Amino acid sequence: MSFTIEIVNIDDEHTDLQIRNLVQVAFNETTILTSFHIANNIKSNASRPGFMLAAKYNDEIVGCNAFLPYDFTLNNQRWVGYQSCWSATHPDHQGKGIFAAIINEAKQKLKAEGAGFIYGMANDNSHSIFVNKLGFSEIPAVVTRIPGIPLLKTARLTTVATDKIDICMVDEAQVKEHKGMQFPAEVKCIHYKDSWIWGKLLKKIKNGITIPVFYAGGFHLADDADIKPLIAKVFEAEKILLLQVLSCGSNSLNVLFKGWRPAKVNPFIFYNLNMPPARHFNIMQGIIDVF
Repeated sequence: MSFTIEIVNIDDEHTDLQIRNLVQVAFNETTILTSFHIANNIKSNASRPGFMLAAKYNDEIVGCNAFLPYDFTLNNQRWVGYQSCWSATHPDHQGKGIFAAIINEAKQKLKAEGAGFIYGMANDNSHSIFVNKLGFSEIPAVVTRIPGIPLLKTARLTTVATDKIDICMVDEAQVKEHKGMQFPAEVKCIHYKDSWIWGKLLKKIKNGITIPVFYAGGFHLADDADIKPLIAKVFEAEKILLLQVLSCGSNSLNVLFKGWRPAKVNPFIFYNLNMPPARHFNIMQGIIDVF
């Protein structure tokens, strides 16, 4: 099979429709995504634009993978990290190396442009390809849940000092603003002094009971000591019964919480391009495109 890989303009109506049809067929969805949903999903306020790579066969798009950028810092140096997302291959063309070819093309392109790394949280179909064939490393995802019961809430938080060096940290404001544009009714941000937490306020139904839950997207902590009053303010401001934090296992902020357990999602995956090694990746669930 002979196919070509190229960047496609998903702001183009025809291309957008091809990509949305491909995603629907690849994942056997009953409905198609709304117009330009994917195009808007991969547009952030990062210093570089997002883009979509597509595999074409006889001028038909048979595979795709998007790359969503955010700005990161590591020891005061800025890097752009790209999330690999919106991966799809047409069922008639699966098993032909299209997905791997797209990712390898992205590696070459982004390395030449000086990007820091590629990351993601792959689905069950692509995870083994990323790790076993494409050289991505993985860091487990962990989760902790903080109940609104005063004694249990206090027991889930600590006051230890966090590490301050070798931390790859996302520009959390970029992530928050991006998600807020996509989900204005769900995304909330709570402040305490110069620190803040953002996330989604959703209702979870369990055993017929509706539970208001705040799913943390990410934190900006000006001072480690702000964590306890900040969490207290979330419960007070949003009238929630539960706060969930899903984080990368190497996040330096994880030491501020107790009760971590393995998350029932695939690990975070990383492929370094040009960035020096990082001891910590301070990213949480909110950075993932499907959050």
